[in-house]
Amino acid sequence: MTGLLLSLIGGTFKEWVSSKSKVAEAKAIAKVNNIGKGIAGWSDEYLVLVWSYPLIAAFIPALQPSVAAGFEYMNSLPEWYVGGFISISFAVFGIDKVFRWKGK
Repeated sequence: MTGLLLSLIGGTFKEWVSSKSKVAEAKAIAKVNNIGKGIAGWSDEYLVLVWSYPLIAAFIPALQPSVAAGFEYMNSLPEWYVGGFISISFAVFGIDKVFRWKGK
């Protein structure tokens, strides 16, 4: 009787460990697949905030002076910096999504 009970418990424990292992393996495979697809971390959210702030702040009277001053200051930034920022933004928002769309 105790042999049967230990056999049942041992079998159940082995199945539980096996299922946990399979779940962990599936999660690892999904993570690798997502990385391979080029899913960006927080870059999309960051750039949405950066690009949206001036538009939103322009409608808030207390923030309008800072938006205007920011755009005036941006005129003094080097072209290579502004071009780089725009290129990075296009890469995050557009080009990789176009390539994924074309690939499907």
